[in-house]
Amino acid sequence: MTRVLLYKKENCHLCDEAENILERLKKEKRFFLERILVEENTDLFDRFGNKVPVVFINDRLVSEFKLDEESFLTKLSEL
Repeated sequence: MTRVLLYKKENCHLCDEAENILERLKKEKRFFLERILVEENTDLFDRFGNKVPVVFINDRLVSEFKLDEESFLTKLSEL
C-alpha cells in the first residue's frame, strides 16, 4: 500500500488544510496516511519547521508549504 507522510505543526492552518485534503483523498485513492508533529523532534523541526506542511509519498518529497490537490494526485498516480 502507498504510504503518505505528512509533517505538520499544531495550530497551522496550512497543515490543517493539507490534512483535510489527504483525509478526503485517502478514502478513494486508498493510501496509508501517517502524521508527524515536527515539534516533537528537534531534528525534524530544524529540517521541516519552516516548510510545513511537508508531504512525502513513499519517501519521495512531493509538497512543501501548501498542498496542491491536483499536483498531489498526479504524483500519486505516477508511483
